[in-house]
Amino acid sequence: MASFNTIAGCVLASALFAMVVGKVSNAVVHPHKLDKPALAVTDDAPTQTAAAPAAIEIPPIGPKLASANVDAGKALFQKQCVACHTIDKGGANKVGPNLWGIVNRPKASHAGFSYSSVMTAKGGDWNYEDIDHLIFKPTAYLRGTKMAFAGLPKEQDRADIIAYMRTMADTPAPLP
Repeated sequence: MASFNTIAGCVLASALFAMVVGKVSNAVVHPHKLDKPALAVTDDAPTQTAAAPAAIEIPPIGPKLASANVDAGKALFQKQCVACHTIDKGGANKVGPNLWGIVNRPKASHAGFSYSSVMTAKGGDWNYEDIDHLIFKPTAYLRGTKMAFAGLPKEQDRADIIAYMRTMADTPAPLP
């Protein structure tokens, strides 16, 4: 019986201690209520004006493509891109579309993939400069894109990946 009383006393003492610590901590720390939510969740589709690319100047990728390393590009693609994309001929779409034959392919055109409205509105064909700008910083190239990739800041890395992607086609596009 003495052990039951000891255990009950310890439980009550612990509960009392937790309650006192809670009251003291509430008195010491005053939470700051935000004026507006830190993350705004909306169901609205991005507006057409949001599709305008930001004015980020990066040097043309053409000169770097001449000396790009396709093997390094393949390794970078395997490290950076395969989580969301396949690049095999006839490969399935993943989170992103299959990228087989991407150079000179119309934008937002891969069958079976649901593109964002800003990508669909972009129009035109994928050229080396557009691919470079997209993988440099997707959100700067297409405000409102569904592509959740931070981007590749190193010009040589982008050139290597683009050179590799160029080879993944029935007939690789000519270099600029």
